[in-house]
Amino acid sequence: MPTPSSARETAYQILWNRIVTMELKPGDALNDRQLAEEMGISRTPVREALIMLNIAHMVSIKPQSGTYVAPIDLRLMRLEQFARFTLEKEMLLHVCKHRSPELIAAYRANIREYEKASADTDSPMRNSHMLELDNRFHRLAFEFCGMEEHFDHMLSTFKHIERLRLFSLMLEENLSVPCQHGKIVDALEAGDPDALTKALREHLTRYKASVREAQKVHPDYFTEA
Repeated sequence: MPTPSSARETAYQILWNRIVTMELKPGDALNDRQLAEEMGISRTPVREALIMLNIAHMVSIKPQSGTYVAPIDLRLMRLEQFARFTLEKEMLLHVCKHRSPELIAAYRANIREYEKASADTDSPMRNSHMLELDNRFHRLAFEFCGMEEHFDHMLSTFKHIERLRLFSLMLEENLSVPCQHGKIVDALEAGDPDALTKALREHLTRYKASVREAQKVHPDYFTEA
């Protein structure tokens, strides 16, 4: 039988995944009794998980009203993306100095696999597969530097940008990804740090266009606290 702390962590991870993947959408009500029954655990760890998610701005607890999935916070999203750009740029600039043909080939293979996944519109796992490939692309530089744990930690702490990335895939806001990834790899292969920084900045700021498109469809999914 799971301990209270492990049950709380399990509940937290399950709810976090369901919110990030937009299975639970902004504004959806969260009933701790129902969630506990679905997970097969008591209500206490579910309540604790909801409090943790509230602290992380993923859940909104409203006294006398209920608990709801929080909207995507644009201010926090900008902070997350700035941190990501700053760290990933340093990794890529190091890779640029010490790049290898094998690494460039790995990047190119990832892009081809992404294009293949994007074309497979009948697959129910298409969006999650594309997101996984996108993360794998960006993780390559960290792996090359022996700092993949930093990437994994960074990804685990980002909440609002990950929600937008999945939502963008649902809205087909993904067609430019292979081209943008290709520009990053071209700059790497050429050993051009200025072009590399420019390509990465353009790629990691494309979320702004995704926000505009997403807000047209679901303006209530976003907030700027």
